[in-house]
Amino acid sequence: MLFTGITRTFSTKNEQQYETIGAFWAEIESKYDCSRLRGLGYNWTADTIEYVIGLTDGIIEGADCTVILPDDGWTEVRGKTADLGSIYDDVYKDGALSYEIETFAADGNCRILYSRSDEGYKKICKASEGDLDEILRLQYLAYQSEAALFGTDDIPPLKQTIKEVTDEYLSGTILKMVTEGGRIIGSVRAHAQNGTAYIGKLMVHPDHRGCGLGSALLSEIERYYCGLRYELFTSTRSKDNIRLYQKAGYEIFDQRAVDDELVFVYLEKDEG
Repeated sequence: MLFTGITRTFSTKNEQQYETIGAFWAEIESKYDCSRLRGLGYNWTADTIEYVIGLTDGIIEGADCTVILPDDGWTEVRGKTADLGSIYDDVYKDGALSYEIETFAADGNCRILYSRSDEGYKKICKASEGDLDEILRLQYLAYQSEAALFGTDDIPPLKQTIKEVTDEYLSGTILKMVTEGGRIIGSVRAHAQNGTAYIGKLMVHPDHRGCGLGSALLSEIERYYCGLRYELFTSTRSKDNIRLYQKAGYEIFDQRAVDDELVFVYLEKDEG
């Protein structure tokens, strides 16, 4: 389950979050009806909490973060917004939460979903220029499996330089997937030209593959270029990649041979 919205980090010292998160809600409610909004609290530390406000339907304008949430293991509590403090007192008596999602109705009722998942959070957001060295190191690791398909390290992703990655950062968008400990375990990048978003370097750390993170990254980069035609490519030997892209709605439209060994397959999706 993905939760996309506008993110802020608030201090929890002296319970400041209750006032500051309330002001955050008031700010967003000036633009949207309260019943359309939902808030996610997660990543509690000794001094801070991260909080995201999104929509119950669609994507909120200005969204800058997507948090990957557990699909199962949620508990629901309903009550009056005026009784929110006592509701949380009751929830917290059984221990700390991993995630809590709040929705509030205009009639004064509220709904709380909470989870005590053992798995640390993962979130997707824009990379900064300071992240590029770590992303390039991840790229060198993630593309080893691609190189193994050809029996050589002489493939473009393993020869890319930090200058080339920086140029792509400056001319487009690079997203990162970050763990609770701040480690980058996934990335994807894209740039737009003549109505098409060209997507590339979709990668997930080998230790985190097979659980939908690549699909989440692909969906997120598409959101940044909403309404455009999407194009990407991979080698004909990358059967797993092709299956992932086709499952996401991409269709093959071309193949181009680089040499006798390397053939690229090009896929597209048009939602314009």
